[in-house]
Amino acid sequence: ERDLSDAARKQLPWAIKGAIDATLAAVKRNAEKRMDKQIDRPTPFTKKAFRQIKARKSDLTGAVFAQRVQASYLRWIEDGGNRTPDGKAIVVPVGQRLNKYGNMAKGALGRALASPKVFSGRPGKGGAGGIYRRTGGKRNPGLKLLAYYTPRATYRRSLGFLDGAAKTARALLPKELERAFREAWASRK
Repeated sequence: ERDLSDAARKQLPWAIKGAIDATLAAVKRNAEKRMDKQIDRPTPFTKKAFRQIKARKSDLTGAVFAQRVQASYLRWIEDGGNRTPDGKAIVVPVGQRLNKYGNMAKGALGRALASPKVFSGRPGKGGAGGIYRRTGGKRNPGLKLLAYYTPRATYRRSLGFLDGAAKTARALLPKELERAFREAWASRK
């Protein structure tokens, strides 16, 4: 009886902490793997979104979460819905050179707009709003659309972080608790 009470008082909180931490580490790994499957060419910055808060012996809770900046855009892939821009419109590139992650180079539109042949607006009557480059000369004028403006972006639910995390935790926590209890019992003094 004394062995059991000593083990319960000293070893069990460490065992539970270890099981929680191991389970959360698996949840984090699975979330990172899921991103590769659900997001088309995620950037390294996006892949580093998830962090883990480990449990403590005095507080047997922990968490896996997306950092604030990444969470601001990952939430649309997690929950789905219509995203409206912070400004007037969302800029969508057309025929632009993209990097290996499928994004425009940082500052590409700003550099383009610095040219006197490029303007932002709506050409003529009823033209689509966007960023255009004037082509040709006085005899054969034309416009090339570089990017267009849209009032919203629609996302479908596809990341499934919460569902995947719950599934991983349900499957792994009991096994990790059993393993940790056995180790704690074997290492008791």
